Amino acid sequence: MTSTRKAKGAQPTLRDKAYEWGLEHNGIVCVCIAVLTCAALVGIFMFVTFLDFGGSADFIYNQF
Repeated sequence: MTSTRKAKGAQPTLRDKAYEWGLEHNGIVCVCIAVLTCAALVGIFMFVTFLDFGGSADFIYNQF
């Protein structure tokens, strides 16, 4: 482990493990982050576009 914040013999944290994994897999990490970001943006867009905020409460309650 190359972290200078930890004392020798200390257990690596999840953050340390994720950082080291990211150093070894730069391309994969970038692709994963890009895909997750696009999926989040599409999900937010669809939520805002297709949710009828001005709809009546009766219509919303009748869906359940």
